[in-house]
Amino acid sequence: MRIADDTIEEVRRASDIVDVISQYVRLKKRGKNYLGLCPFHQEKTPSFNVSPEKQMYHCFGCGVGGNVYTFVMEHDKLSFVEAVRALADRAGIALPEEGGPGGEPGENEALYAACRTAGLYYHETLVQSSEGKLALEYFRHRGFTDATIRKFGLGYSRNAWDGLLAHVTERKMDPADFERAGLLLKREDGSYYDRFRGRAMFPLFSPSGRPNGFGARKMREDDPLGKYINSPETPIFVKSRNLYGLYQSKEAIRAKERAILVEGYADLITVFQAGVENIVASSGTALTEDQIRLIGRYAGAITLVYDADSAGSKATMRGVDLIIEGGLDVSVATLPEGEDPDSFVRKSGGEAFRARVESAVSFLDFKASTFRDQGLLATPEGKTRAVRSIVETLARMKDEIKRNFYIKSVAERYGLYESILFRELEAIMGRERPRPIPPKRDTPGGRPAAVPAAVPAAAVAAERDLLKVMLDAGPPLVAFVTTHIPPAEFADPMARRAAELIVSCARDAATWEVPALLDATNDPALREFIAGITLTRYELSRGWAALDKADPWAIAEHCIIRLKTGALDRRIAENHAKMKDAETAGEDLSPYRETHVRLQSEKRDVQRTPLAGMPGRR
Repeated sequence: MRIADDTIEEVRRASDIVDVISQYVRLKKRGKNYLGLCPFHQEKTPSFNVSPEKQMYHCFGCGVGGNVYTFVMEHDKLSFVEAVRALADRAGIALPEEGGPGGEPGENEALYAACRTAGLYYHETLVQSSEGKLALEYFRHRGFTDATIRKFGLGYSRNAWDGLLAHVTERKMDPADFERAGLLLKREDGSYYDRFRGRAMFPLFSPSGRPNGFGARKMREDDPLGKYINSPETPIFVKSRNLYGLYQSKEAIRAKERAILVEGYADLITVFQAGVENIVASSGTALTEDQIRLIGRYAGAITLVYDADSAGSKATMRGVDLIIEGGLDVSVATLPEGEDPDSFVRKSGGEAFRARVESAVSFLDFKASTFRDQGLLATPEGKTRAVRSIVETLARMKDEIKRNFYIKSVAERYGLYESILFRELEAIMGRERPRPIPPKRDTPGGRPAAVPAAVPAAAVAAERDLLKVMLDAGPPLVAFVTTHIPPAEFADPMARRAAELIVSCARDAATWEVPALLDATNDPALREFIAGITLTRYELSRGWAALDKADPWAIAEHCIIRLKTGALDRRIAENHAKMKDAETAGEDLSPYRETHVRLQSEKRDVQRTPLAGMPGRR
């Protein structure tokens, strides 16, 4: 459906770009802007800039850029309408109901709506139905308060084939959307039935708080399925990219600059309710690179809560290596044998759990104690295996200085020369296949660079400077520029398209805002190009101050003259080359000489004649 332009603008103004992006990226203030690691490509040095003044972002590493809508669209893979709805929900702005005249909502939005409807239905069934008392007693037996049950949206699915289906039908919603969301299943005859039946329900949320899937715990002994079953993967839910509880805990994680990682739903809820809120759960899956990157948006360190059984030990070892490779710091907290976070907190309390986390050991100490417990340190062969395993972990560490300090620590711990460990480290790192260097490009999707090699560099610089002052100053300056250089005369194809868009928007604009201008194009490459120009501090030719401190009208005049004289210089050079060819061929040279004189005269006129339309000139 189409959303009114005034509403789109209202939602944009209510959605501060720094606040929105801070939900996904750890930002630090640098001067007027904010800086962080780009969420659209892997990098060790922050190059992702967010401007609160311009309400735009741009990555100087991969070239992505845009406004608050484009960020949500690119990051969460939403359509424009879906992004507006997501930000409107966040800002508490009511939008018209989906569907109806003007078109249908996008598929992802329909799936989110299905999950939200199901989540509310499961919660109401839990707290309002007699059948739901079974699951409600289970949750209360686990120690969950009513406030916690509401906070995490816990629910219950009726033990029936058509519990949710009947609710969907009553609300006149499309069962096909619920099937695509993994909530209903289709029989061979085309009819639908509930996927989750007679189970305690744990809704799963995206980092922005949108329900996108469910975990379901067995309640009855005659249930033939496993203890826990989860939503299948859908366009809005990928298990390896999801962390349970992140929506509820992300602010605490950001404040503590550390995330505590546990395994299950009940573990997380019990610990969270006990006051340790910077915690997430992997939902029973092996830790993945995507999950580590997700945590890395909010904190630079992870504490793994160690399960003492052999499977837990191996999983923790793998998790340590992945976290280090992901560039985050990692420590390991131990619990008494036979305890998990849920049982430990219920027995000993939240402060005791917090004390365990605060006394977490480094990954080096954890590995050393694990190898000792396994008996590896009793023989030279075992020690060799242990040390080599530690060095293999260090080889994953991206910070060379930190890696060197750890090498020194390992050498002291095991009585080895550092040089031996460095040789082993080099051998391990040398075995890694070298990664191909990606071609230089302006955008993360591999689209061609904006500036073809055939366009002179001076013209490219002048055209981009001209675009920047047009974007900064708005319609009056846009009209002045295009009087002297229409968009069609821009040499750089991307600059030409940007100029056409600017002129079109300036002609219709009641107010001038660059973030709103970006919504007028569906081309990501063009949006990124404009965002890059808007947030880049260009220096003009020698003698000019920084662009944002100079008079934009004077800069525009200067650029127009540069472009006009540059174009004439190229025509003079072309004419000179033709004259040389004509001379070699014995042809008459007088037409070329006349053209040369005329072009030189035009060039002098451009350099000497003030441009009409400048303020204070007639």
